[in-house]
Amino acid sequence: MTQNRFYSTVYIIGTGMAIAMVMVLAIVFHARTANIAPEIHRDRMLLVPRAAAIKKDEQGMMNSNLSRKTVKECFYTLQTPELVAVGTNPDNLNYLIGDIYTKLPGGADQFKTMVMSTDANFWKMFQFSFIHGNGYLQADFESGIRKVVLSETMARKIFGKTDVINMSVMVNEIEYNISGVVKDVSSVMSLVYADIWVPYTTLSSVTETSNAENIVGALQVYILAKEPADFPKIRKEMEQKRLLYNTSLKEYQYEFRDGIPYTQKEFVLREMDYREKPHVLMWKYSLIGLIFLLVPAVNLSGLTSSRMRKRISELGIRKAFGANRNTLISQVLVENLLLTFIGGTIGLILSYILILGLKGLLLGPNYYTNMNINVKLDPGMMINFPIFIYAFIVCVLLNLLSAFFPVWRATKTSIVEAINDK
Repeated sequence: MTQNRFYSTVYIIGTGMAIAMVMVLAIVFHARTANIAPEIHRDRMLLVPRAAAIKKDEQGMMNSNLSRKTVKECFYTLQTPELVAVGTNPDNLNYLIGDIYTKLPGGADQFKTMVMSTDANFWKMFQFSFIHGNGYLQADFESGIRKVVLSETMARKIFGKTDVINMSVMVNEIEYNISGVVKDVSSVMSLVYADIWVPYTTLSSVTETSNAENIVGALQVYILAKEPADFPKIRKEMEQKRLLYNTSLKEYQYEFRDGIPYTQKEFVLREMDYREKPHVLMWKYSLIGLIFLLVPAVNLSGLTSSRMRKRISELGIRKAFGANRNTLISQVLVENLLLTFIGGTIGLILSYILILGLKGLLLGPNYYTNMNINVKLDPGMMINFPIFIYAFIVCVLLNLLSAFFPVWRATKTSIVEAINDK
């Protein structure tokens, strides 16, 4: 390695860049799809972000979130899932209500706030870390009692402390009672991220928003299966509920479109490109990752071939002193393996630097927002060693292949030809 520093440097850089690019893709996908608190059940969840209302005369359609009636008739009554929860996208809520501000009762300072409205099951489905108190109860939700859960940062902004249970806060000049304070949630957790959470029954703009015979509205549904194997059963029951619901409609019919309900992985892929089917996108991104590994391997193969041509005399002398072909090949492959290991380690470090430097671009909110959001990264999002091991193994195999054929050809040269090579 020290005898040919240029070759070693290029080899390490090529391997490191390949590993880094693949790891960036893997970490981003891992952060959005793995079971990470509060979204600890991603692998068992189905998501229904919107509804399609089709006119029966086929002269028009609406595609939007779901109404309260649709949620009640088609989803709360499902028997197969373990749990069904409902919420609103903060950006959609901002569109319905306008900018939302919180402040102390009678206070002058107000703070622009990202609000998510939910039902009580939301606190059972997602595992928030409560500093004080707890989420609002089913009775609070059904009665429309104005309860609110604050993030730690929002509590400190408004009160200067976090121990604020049962105190009041004004949300757009309406008084809410604080039931809990949770640790800040990263905006990477797009299903749950907000500054504060309130029952959607306290917001008439949510409960009363409806169109197309009350099919579409402002809500989205989270369905938790007992196990992923139940997904087909849940989809079947959902279809039965949909058909029954349509019998009560006159002008429109409710349809599932674009592959709804989504798994978490399908949901993330659809947000990347809604025009493509999720499995097509998965193949595309897998192909991109493979290209990131193959291109350096091909280039390194040419570099190794050039290096072997320069070392033919050395190989001939070693063969003359009794080294057999297999020994020479294994020695060169071990050299390359060492370079690959160094390059892989550098690539892993580089991938973390890229993720941290470009976190706003790579891991920012999937929805549009006019608020300045700081993307917080937890260790559970960054540490993805299984993917690193897979990428490293593939890279090792490709690099070994890139080295094997040049070495194999070089060692075929006879001792006399090798020693006399110039």
